Amino acid sequence: MSHESPQVDDARPGTLFLVGDVFAEFAHHEGVFTVSQLARQIRNGGFPDGAGEVRVSVGQGVSLFDVQFVRDTLARRGLSDRVVIDDQALHTRAGREIAHKHRPENVLISQPRPVGGDWYEADLLVDGDNEVMTDHVTGQHMQGMLATEAGRQMFIAVAEQYYLPPEAVGSSYFVIDSFATRYRNFLFPLPAVVRCHVLAHRTPHRTRMTFHCELSVSQGGSETAGMEVRFTAFDTQVSHAKETKAAQRSLQDGVALAAAAGAAEAAAPVRTEVRTS
Repeated sequence: MSHESPQVDDARPGTLFLVGDVFAEFAHHEGVFTVSQLARQIRNGGFPDGAGEVRVSVGQGVSLFDVQFVRDTLARRGLSDRVVIDDQALHTRAGREIAHKHRPENVLISQPRPVGGDWYEADLLVDGDNEVMTDHVTGQHMQGMLATEAGRQMFIAVAEQYYLPPEAVGSSYFVIDSFATRYRNFLFPLPAVVRCHVLAHRTPHRTRMTFHCELSVSQGGSETAGMEVRFTAFDTQVSHAKETKAAQRSLQDGVALAAAAGAAEAAAPVRTEVRTS
């Protein structure tokens, strides 16, 4: 992996970046504020400076609740018309049915949108309370596992939204056959895009559909991670039957292995230690 510094100098004039408080280390860069830092600056009269309009681009770790907090703070000082907060992506977070997540903070992508042919893209949306974030934040970049999980959610959402028949949406079981990831650059808490290219898909049986996809996470025009995945979407009833049989076999194998270990231990000679003075 090449070690690149975050590119925050390419923003349009008058544009600042807002990131979650969990990324305070990254906010040491000029033009980047955490939610708490920006609110404090507004209350102290230090933001915005100058007379022009300021545009705030929402990065990672920021929720709609955080954005409303900043807007309320601006409104109390009569500054709402001076600051434009671009939070559009936060309003398009993928839903539970296509992202296969029960808690909204664990959904890492917006609703996928077609961009031509079998290509799709979505915004990366990392909540500060995401399950991957809660136990491991180091330095200025985000964990590579966030890119991998975003890719996983992306191919599921694309299949659900654009390829499965309507009656199968929300009731299919996804099984990964292979999933390879390559990391190219650090992923920072700035806006990023997740892309999916469906290379092939077919329906070998009415109860399943197979896919071959390439995915990427890009930031500032550069790819930070690339993935290749092959997976199958099964009818839920079929997959549950297969899973139950596999679980029973695994349990039987475990019992047999434990019994064999117990028999071997019982047959082992007992060592008697003789001490001499």
